[in-house]
Formats: sequence, structure tokens, C-alpha cells
Amino acid sequence: MNRDDALALLYEHTKTDSLRKHALGVEAAMRAYAARFGEDVERWLLVGLLHDFDYEETPSPQDHPMRGAAILADKGYPEDII
Repeated sequence: MNRDDALALLYEHTKTDSLRKHALGVEAAMRAYAARFGEDVERWLLVGLLHDFDYEETPSPQDHPMRGAAILADKGYPEDII
């Protein structure tokens, strides 16, 4: 799991430019927070990129995070990223 994999997953499930830009903005923020707090920058940026990747396909609040979590688990992402 790396940024290229996460970006490909984001683009596979997210078609609108506005939501893609949102994910990239959150990625940048997570990168900065991780560096500031001495955390793993690569892991935190993955979380930022992927936090809404399933939103267009599953916008309902009760289903949106669960569907995305299942997709990430099927792809072998670790629990702390899911």
C-alpha cells in the first residue's frame, strides 16, 4: 500500500473533480499534521486520500464508511488505515 495505489483506488471510485480535490486537500493536511506530531507521514496521507473514496457510490451516512472499509479490507489495507 502506497500513495500510487491509494490514488488509483480514489480515482476508480471517485469521478467528480471536486471530491478528488477534496481528497487531495485532506491528504495535504494529514501529511502536515503527521509531520508536526511525529507520526508516520505515509500512513496518514493514505488515510487522507481514502477517507471519502466511496462517498459518490455510497453517500448515505450509515453505509458510506462501512462500504469503504470493506473495500479496503478486501484489498489488504491494515486496520489502522481502514
